[in-house]
Amino acid sequence: MSKQRRSKLDPLSRIITVSDIDPITINGVIQDIYEINTEDAKKQIIEPIKLIINSLGGEVYSGLALVDVIDSSQTPIHTICHGSAMSMALIIYAAGHHRLASKYATFMYHEASYGSDGKLTYHKQELKETDRTDKICDEYLLSKTKITPKQLKDIRDKCGEWYFNIDTAKKYGLVNEII
Repeated sequence: MSKQRRSKLDPLSRIITVSDIDPITINGVIQDIYEINTEDAKKQIIEPIKLIINSLGGEVYSGLALVDVIDSSQTPIHTICHGSAMSMALIIYAAGHHRLASKYATFMYHEASYGSDGKLTYHKQELKETDRTDKICDEYLLSKTKITPKQLKDIRDKCGEWYFNIDTAKKYGLVNEII
């Protein structure tokens, strides 16, 4: 069975779900957001898009594409975490114009990783690109929260993966509202 789009079939329902972060899934979500924005351009009063996230993360480039679309959306996008927003899903969650999460939501942040096959030249190139995308994600997360660069560096130095709950997310300004 081929991988199918995971967003709602009716994009005008204003509820879109995100689980896997890969080109197929995210391109469907992006298409839905564009369609809603096009319809909303004709309206006086618009309702927000609800982007429901329950994701362990995924591919960085697809995630950053969705972050760009959320940032440029004229229709407000409320990100809602039920379950988890981990890795790249955390950055997408942080992009929401208003961010909600359920009381048992779990968040996780870590450095990006890359495959290890190939020649030394390949490794150097991949490491340089991983550093670049890490910097983008770090700066974005810092811009959307109360986390300081020093806190983020300390977290990175002490643990490979930083798991945190709703209370910590609220304390750092990642979550606007607990549902």
